[in-house]
Amino acid sequence: MAEASQTNPAASEPVTASGLAPQTRFAIKTALSLTLAYLLPMAMGWPQPQTAATTVMLIAATGMVSESLQKGVLRVLGTVAGAVIGLSLIALFPQDRMLYLFVVSMTVAFVMYLYGVYQGDSTVFMLTAVVTLMVFNGGDAEGAFIYGIDRAFMTAFGVAVYTLVASMLWPVRVADNTRNLAQAAGTTLRTTVNQLTSGTSEVEDKTLAEMLAAQEAFQNHFAAVRQDAEGVKHYLAEWNVVSNSLTRIEAALLPLVRANTDSRIEYRRFISNYDALVENIDTLFRAVASGWSGHDRATTVAAVTTDFNSDNLAKLSHRDIADVAARADCLTDIQVNLQKILMAVNSIVFDQPGFRAEAASEGKPNFLWLDREALFTGVRAFVTFWVACSIWIAFNPPGGFMFVTLCTILIPLVSYTPVTPKLLIILFSFGFIFALPAYVFLLPGMTHWLELAVFLFTYAFVGFYVFKGPVSIFFLLGLFTLGIQNQMNYNFAVIMSIMLMFYMVCAMLIISVNFPFTSNRARLYAGLRKRFFTNCAHIAENLATASPASQWLVGQRLNIGDALVTKMRGWGAMIDPSHYDRNSAEAIADFTASCDVLQGQLRAVHRRRTSAKGNRMVERADKQTDSHMLSALCRVMGDDDKGDIHNRFEFAASEMQVAKEKLDHLLQQTDMERYSHKELADFYVFLNLYTSMYRNLAACRDSATALDWQQLREQKF
Repeated sequence: MAEASQTNPAASEPVTASGLAPQTRFAIKTALSLTLAYLLPMAMGWPQPQTAATTVMLIAATGMVSESLQKGVLRVLGTVAGAVIGLSLIALFPQDRMLYLFVVSMTVAFVMYLYGVYQGDSTVFMLTAVVTLMVFNGGDAEGAFIYGIDRAFMTAFGVAVYTLVASMLWPVRVADNTRNLAQAAGTTLRTTVNQLTSGTSEVEDKTLAEMLAAQEAFQNHFAAVRQDAEGVKHYLAEWNVVSNSLTRIEAALLPLVRANTDSRIEYRRFISNYDALVENIDTLFRAVASGWSGHDRATTVAAVTTDFNSDNLAKLSHRDIADVAARADCLTDIQVNLQKILMAVNSIVFDQPGFRAEAASEGKPNFLWLDREALFTGVRAFVTFWVACSIWIAFNPPGGFMFVTLCTILIPLVSYTPVTPKLLIILFSFGFIFALPAYVFLLPGMTHWLELAVFLFTYAFVGFYVFKGPVSIFFLLGLFTLGIQNQMNYNFAVIMSIMLMFYMVCAMLIISVNFPFTSNRARLYAGLRKRFFTNCAHIAENLATASPASQWLVGQRLNIGDALVTKMRGWGAMIDPSHYDRNSAEAIADFTASCDVLQGQLRAVHRRRTSAKGNRMVERADKQTDSHMLSALCRVMGDDDKGDIHNRFEFAASEMQVAKEKLDHLLQQTDMERYSHKELADFYVFLNLYTSMYRNLAACRDSATALDWQQLREQKF
């Protein structure tokens, strides 16, 4: 799970399913699940009902609401896996507690790492880590196996309750949500194309931001649901085509969004049927939108072949020919991919035959193994576990080993998320402000189970309705200070000691988000600048390398670049402008958008080089140009020295002029008839792609110099 992009699970609910708002429906379902998870075990006389309720709380705050029973089964399997691991470790080290603690800390740290690198619903890993720690009875060997089995059973029961309620009450139709997001992504692409072909050839910054956000929303959602969501996995081949085609259309558009201010080309003069191409693309967009809505089964729309005006093209310079070729290539790519989407839509919505499957999705991978924040989260969990263990061994705080468990399992919820130390204290305090009067004035007067049900439901509803995502947990923890059981023993000293334990947990988490790695959003954002441009430099260095190992490495680094841009977008939006007055939200958003465009351009170049392997014109051009100039510019962009950046770009401008002269000379000396039309077209597209990247790097430079990076790196609590 990408930490920077964690969202409220209610966002996965359909917008028009009922008269109630999605957040209200989510709060009602989750509150009902938590209430049942508490009351049913109490009615059956089972021990530890709070374990089932805690499970519901964790799933609701970190997972996705889904109608899929398979997801519930996977969560139960995660619970069973945690129980097997935990009990096996207890059996392996019955007398050596320190060795047991070391092995279990390593195991939980690795599971936390998996929680971070998995791009789908990673709740299963959270449950595995929770149960692995919960089955340990604080070193008490007597009854340890039964204690562990009870904990695992109640956790699985909580999963079952949550899954059944989510499946039966306002079930979330993930397939409908996926269609809505795909349609929204298509709408933003259509708007971008319309602006690009309107005559100005410029795309507004707002339109670009909306397109990138819509694409990111769809790809993140699809990565999370493609394996187990009903209506998606059954049409996975079709959805892979939709995902791939949307990505390719975006990749085709991104190199053109930075208009060449030095040259305004009237494309209609050089592409005779330019208007027909644009009209056909708009017809395809309308057909796809109509298909998603389910109104009409879209008929196949034939592609329009590009018709160049050779006489007018002959009067242009080679760089202007490259612009025309790139525009024609972009329009052709859009047509081809819209036709694929149209066929997939007809198959998904209307079960129309004739669909042709592609390879697996080219979108987000299931696991992002080289994610640094996920690794840091695992290390942070390991360090926190041992600091909490030291406190437990030396001082035996209230709650015993539960103090260690809570400190460790809450790490993913505060590591690289919107939860700040100040917010932690506020949420804990609010929870206790609600819980303490209830303990003193409400609970002693309750004589019927319905009264308790209303109380639990109301408390949980407030927590999940008012607070979004993982932050709701820290408010709801106040509910578990009450120690609700069938046989209640009221003791004010006990509840105060439990509150003390939770505040100690809060203090540990505050330390953990700053040690050994910071979670300050501004400092993280500032650090991402160097990481992103260093990653871009590595990609640029290996783009022209033909070896399979280098190309595999480029693919991995492109995935890392996507994740870094996602984190930049998430963490940049969390920076409080009131604390960083020299860095406006607009300036941060501009820099992030420029980086997003550059990342898309690098993907476009990589895809083009893969498809045009062996192009003789491209190989000759590579020999005439300095392949390290682009990587050098990327590296210097990762530094704060504005003078060095300016000098490097000035040097690059002069080098680019020399490269242009060499290319002009090469083209003048080249017998064009020796090369196929495709080789020439691909060469001109490559020329435009690289020109576009240099242009966008200048935009990155301008937006970067508008920010005060030193202020973003300041130490602030």
